[in-house]
Amino acid sequence: MKTAQRPGLTDSAAGVAAAVTALSALALLWIVTLLARDDPSLGGLPHGTVAWWVTAVTLVLQSATLVCTRHRATAALASTAALSLVLAVVFPSGLFTVTALPVLVAAFLAGLTEAWRDVRRWAPASGALVAVAYFVNSTTDGNSDGTALSMQAVLQAALVVGLPLLPASLIAAQRDTRAAQQETLAAVTRERDAKISEAIALERAAMARELHDIAAHHLSGISIMASVVARQTTSAPSEARSGALEIRRQSNAILEDLRRLVGLLRDVGPDDEEVKTLITIPGLIEAARLAGARVESDLRIAERRELGAGIGPLGQLAGYRMVQESLTNASRHAPGARCLVTVDDRSPLRLQLTVRNAPPSGAQVRPTPSGTGFGLMGMKERALLIGGDFDAGPTDDGGWETRMSIPRESEHNFPEPPT
Repeated sequence: MKTAQRPGLTDSAAGVAAAVTALSALALLWIVTLLARDDPSLGGLPHGTVAWWVTAVTLVLQSATLVCTRHRATAALASTAALSLVLAVVFPSGLFTVTALPVLVAAFLAGLTEAWRDVRRWAPASGALVAVAYFVNSTTDGNSDGTALSMQAVLQAALVVGLPLLPASLIAAQRDTRAAQQETLAAVTRERDAKISEAIALERAAMARELHDIAAHHLSGISIMASVVARQTTSAPSEARSGALEIRRQSNAILEDLRRLVGLLRDVGPDDEEVKTLITIPGLIEAARLAGARVESDLRIAERRELGAGIGPLGQLAGYRMVQESLTNASRHAPGARCLVTVDDRSPLRLQLTVRNAPPSGAQVRPTPSGTGFGLMGMKERALLIGGDFDAGPTDDGGWETRMSIPRESEHNFPEPPT
């Protein structure tokens, strides 16, 4: 398996590295030359000599090869080491040690940007060039102790090439780890989104099949019977009454089918067998209170009108489930927080439902969210199914609020409450 190539430096970054290395190397060459005036043991050469200028040019060339780091840092490492060997052969002097600086920078950049398999192949070769260059330069200076020179040359190569590879490899490994973690997180996110999309698609398909059956088996018959009853009201009152009773029977059958539809799409327990409507929301709130939740209700109902008048069975079920799911989420993610359920049924066009919970109270600590997001997705799907709107999000005080707007099927003629 091939090792992934690490990202190299940009053109601008490689140029900056080359320029900074060249300036630093020339400054170091200048300092060594100045110090050699007072300490001849340093082996420095006076300014302006051919050897001094050749050394300066070599440093510039070594630094210029760092521009190759943008594409191949190991080639830059080998080039800087080879140039130091050329200098040791042509103009050996005490200034040779300055050429170690560009090699050291090149080794660091190679460990930082190149794959380990390439570094493992090129670093020993570059170290060998540095060792040979040091040995040749020292031999020309008159040092004849071959064993000592060999050990010093190996040490020089280890320090110049091997030492900077350690921090560079550590930094590169940390960067690779972060990149792998980000890729893993992205993959998990994509998988989660795919599961959510699949769940939504399956739920839509189930809803579509069941609603199609309800419409085909009942609603078309109700429409036909209603038109017949309208014609028989004056001419045949008894038949019209029988037709109205049949319409009522078909309507009850629709409600029963809707109850079964909910059973298909949502897991129901033994206490969830009755048809849920907006009128049963107060009972839901009372059950939450008995369970220890701090829930308050604010019912805003127009005069002489039942709660939820003009809203169909699916709309009423969607509103009930929205309140139920919101209270469940509040108890899970903000235990002990105060909740307010607001039902605004005053508009002739839409009913507004809002469930707002405060942040966790007292010393309670908000637990880490463990949900899959299907709850919010389900509430939004129900709202879209009935032509309504749904929104949810954090509040300014750190709490949470869910909002659903449910349209009425009849905008003007609402049934009056029974007297």
